[in-house]
Amino acid sequence: MIDHRGLRCGALAGVLLLATACAAAAAERERLRVVGSEVVFPLAVAAAEAFHLRTDLPTPVVETNGTARGFALFCAGKGPEHPDIATAERRMTSSEHQRCRSKGISVAEIKIGHRAVVVAKARRGAALALTRRQLFRALAAQVPLDGGPSDNPYRLWSDIDFALPVTPIAVFGPPPTSAQRASFDRLVMAAGAGSRNPGGRPPLRADGVFAEVPADDPQTLSQLERNPDALGIFGFTFAYRNSARLQAVAIDGVIPGPETIADGRYGPAEPVYLYVKREHVGVIPGLADYAAEVSGETAAGDNGYLLRLGLVPLPPGERDAQRQSAARLPAARM
Repeated sequence: MIDHRGLRCGALAGVLLLATACAAAAAERERLRVVGSEVVFPLAVAAAEAFHLRTDLPTPVVETNGTARGFALFCAGKGPEHPDIATAERRMTSSEHQRCRSKGISVAEIKIGHRAVVVAKARRGAALALTRRQLFRALAAQVPLDGGPSDNPYRLWSDIDFALPVTPIAVFGPPPTSAQRASFDRLVMAAGAGSRNPGGRPPLRADGVFAEVPADDPQTLSQLERNPDALGIFGFTFAYRNSARLQAVAIDGVIPGPETIADGRYGPAEPVYLYVKREHVGVIPGLADYAAEVSGETAAGDNGYLLRLGLVPLPPGERDAQRQSAARLPAARM
């Protein structure tokens, strides 16, 4: 004999289990998901925390996957199992755009500002100009000699180029876990290596010439003042705010400044982008608000809180245009 009460109870339990699972999934996606660049990661995290305090919505989940991997995740599809935002230190390529379009994804691009790394020395030291090639030869663990890679033998700047000072190479810089170091490795070291290290980040020498210090640590200023021939690697904002004690080294003939960074003349700089999935606007709570937070004057303006993390603001006119784009984010159909 069939126990219909047991069937009804089993069906009811199944419905309750399904409802619980659906509710859990919905609750999970009340939280924004941001993927992408390790360089933009600290900026996205700071904006996520400010967004939570300002809106009382859950703090977004911010992942560091790398720009290419972040775009791949972002363009994989629509719906709660896919990210809402991708961050990047470069523009999305045409092939990445096409991958998004093939999944029915409409993308909104918002430029937040720039990040730039600066090589500087104590203000009382002699001025210095270097190329990225010279910096690579000074700091790489291995350099090309006699037709092949060899342990770096250079001890004096003049060992690299007779036109450089006859002074010891001594450089203070951030550890490899720092976003600032990631930018330096890519924008200076990899660029200086050229075709000898395609797509890679040359390891820095570990023989005492390069000393790791916390990123943008004020104590590094005192170390440079004790040794006016030594160099330090900093974020642009930190170096700019300490210009009474620091002088920037010209890189490839260009001194870093707001104008030379914005117009692309200063090489060790990169833009900061936010890519928003339009189909998720109005579906995932707070998506448009987060985009407005990151691009807003409080975060990305001349005195914004992202400046302490190395953001270089856009010129006022461009900044206003990007902020208006974020404020006008329309929702597209899922």
